[in-house]
Amino acid sequence: MIFRDSELSNLNEIPKTVILLIDNNERIIESCGKQLGLFNINSKNLKLNSLFKKDIYLLLKSLLNKKIKTVNISLNNVIFEVNLQQVPNSKSKALYFFDITKYSSIENELKKSMHDLVSKKEELQAVFDLAANGISILDRNGMFLYANNFFQKMMGYSMEELYKESCISLSSEEYKKPSETAVEKAIKEGSVVNFRKVCVSKSGEHMNASMSLSYVKVTDTIVMITSDITDDIKYQEDLKRQVELQVAKRTEQYEIMCHQSRLAAMGEMIDSIAHQWRQPLNGLGIIVQGLRHISNNQQINKELLCEIELEIMEKVNYMSQTIDDFSNFFRISKQKESFDLLKNVNDAVRLIDVQLKLNNINVEISVKENTDLDILGFPNEFRQVIMNMVHNAMMAIINKKENKGYILINISPLDTVTEVTILDNGGGIEEQYLEKIFDPYFTTREKGSGIGLYMSKVIIEHHMKGRLTVNNQNKGTKFTMLLPKGKD
Repeated sequence: MIFRDSELSNLNEIPKTVILLIDNNERIIESCGKQLGLFNINSKNLKLNSLFKKDIYLLLKSLLNKKIKTVNISLNNVIFEVNLQQVPNSKSKALYFFDITKYSSIENELKKSMHDLVSKKEELQAVFDLAANGISILDRNGMFLYANNFFQKMMGYSMEELYKESCISLSSEEYKKPSETAVEKAIKEGSVVNFRKVCVSKSGEHMNASMSLSYVKVTDTIVMITSDITDDIKYQEDLKRQVELQVAKRTEQYEIMCHQSRLAAMGEMIDSIAHQWRQPLNGLGIIVQGLRHISNNQQINKELLCEIELEIMEKVNYMSQTIDDFSNFFRISKQKESFDLLKNVNDAVRLIDVQLKLNNINVEISVKENTDLDILGFPNEFRQVIMNMVHNAMMAIINKKENKGYILINISPLDTVTEVTILDNGGGIEEQYLEKIFDPYFTTREKGSGIGLYMSKVIIEHHMKGRLTVNNQNKGTKFTMLLPKGKD
């Protein structure tokens, strides 16, 4: 037999291989191989076109005609790679069928994996190019290996030009060293987040940028994401200027209101001074008239003059003390200090005591036992609040024409604060006005300024960090102050 006599006889035992020996008429002269059973060769001198289906035969025909060097066919779910070789010293040819099913499966998986990788790469490329931030890949020296379209447009460089640049060279002069440090830090620590610097584009334009760098150890590269924050910083600066402008306007408005409040308080003070001085001035007038009468009767003696002098000085001292009290009232406190709550309430009431008595209004001040009277704040401003509330209560009682008016001031301790309440019987505030009573320029009095209660609210809540509220109670108005305890 040809196989046994030729150099090809040893191929008969090769696994996963089938050999068909054919003559010039495409007849199968001999066959061998461990997988020969898959071919169903059941007769001698069988031709190729009888053994294989047409599509497979045509492929083999191309191989026999040397149009192709190798061909893959599928036979009974087994994939063979077919090669043609001339048998030595014979006119016969040998078709070698190698079972490559396993390798084909691996190859298909590799092709699929490669296809998936290519797809993922294309997807990532699309994400990179469509990203609204500059994305670039750097080597460990900060040189550009890749940059997406956004980064190229943002900096004005093409990719070919960027290959010659680095994230350091594209920084402004003052940020070159910090950029180099950021690259070193990213390699050492793994990442740098929100590193801000000024970049210089190809056209020389300076732009504020925020950068985040992440070191990829496997590839020894750095992924850098760059955001142009020039507009953000400009917006923040504009916003800051607007805020400063609004703060300045509010400060100016507040100072104006403080000034108006003090002017209004001064008007009330002048009215109070007039009442405080009226009685001693009347007394001085009577003394002067008495002196003239005594002078006419020539009955002046030293003892009488001493009595007259003492009485005059008593009234003058009273008037001088009144001036001092009102002068202290308008002295501005710039720093918080510890002050006696009860003393300052008494001092404030004393300033309008004469008016209260003239209008038959009784003021009662009560202090609950064990009340801490030390308050940290601004005593002069606090007296202004007390006087304003007592004056408002007095005016409400006068307008109501209450014969027996009263103002009750109660001081009592709570957990961490001291409570001060001021209750009157002046008829209360209409419910529709209660929510507006602390608004600037809001007043229910015909000649009121609408500043007093607003400033009282500011002083208690903003300056002294307390709380001031109001409600109607027992046919009158009740103001409640909660003042934090403390010493300077």
